[in-house]
Amino acid sequence: MFIIKTMADVRRLKLAGSISHELAAHFARKMNRLKQNLAPELDLEDFSLEMHGVFGILEESDQNLTAIGLPESLALIMPEWVSRLEVAGEIYYVLYLMADNDFIDQVYLLDVIMPDKIRLWLSEQPVEEESGEGEADDAAHPF
Repeated sequence: MFIIKTMADVRRLKLAGSISHELAAHFARKMNRLKQNLAPELDLEDFSLEMHGVFGILEESDQNLTAIGLPESLALIMPEWVSRLEVAGEIYYVLYLMADNDFIDQVYLLDVIMPDKIRLWLSEQPVEEESGEGEADDAAHPF
């Protein structure tokens, strides 16, 4: 699983070809909004999600979400909500997992590489549409 805590992580993943330019832009917009709400005194380059909840991106070889400290069994995972996001023609499911009132991990699951057991589990969850491309910098998001 790729873990994003800072803008340096976003740039590193984009330069390595692990994420698209459009997904990197999506993460940059989200991080900027989070920084504005949680630490407006910081520069975006100095802001870290470590104390607020990271972005995780499931890789093709991942079979569960243990890389971010979640239980191996999907039956034990209870996201606050799940959204469906389309970015540059790719569909992601985003799990919003609240550890406490100040900490929300966001896990991105790319539809085309999703393991069957996660796909089955997702089919049982309520899913909301989330805007992606072309959203305004101040677009509302559930965080």
